[in-house]
Amino acid sequence: MAQRDERFRSLPQYFILTEYELLFLVICIILDVSEYMFAILLLPVVGDFLDIVGIIACFVMFRWAGIVSLFELVPGADILPIFIITWLIWYFVKKSEQRRKMI
Repeated sequence: MAQRDERFRSLPQYFILTEYELLFLVICIILDVSEYMFAILLLPVVGDFLDIVGIIACFVMFRWAGIVSLFELVPGADILPIFIITWLIWYFVKKSEQRRKMI
């Protein structure tokens, strides 16, 4: 029973966000939502421009993890929230690296 309690105690550390992590998440949400609105409601050129801006922003914010955002260039991938997925990958990799440093 003690093993189970320790396993569940370590879980909340993944849900505590710093200011930068929250800011990056909000930026990714705004990019994905605006991409849906522009791609569907406005010209496709604006949506493509937003893809490029989002990819550059992901590389600046997430460094090597920003490679995942290149999937925005795949035709038909606009349905997926790629920028949010990029943030999730970056966040969990960052947390796992912090855990390894603590050990």
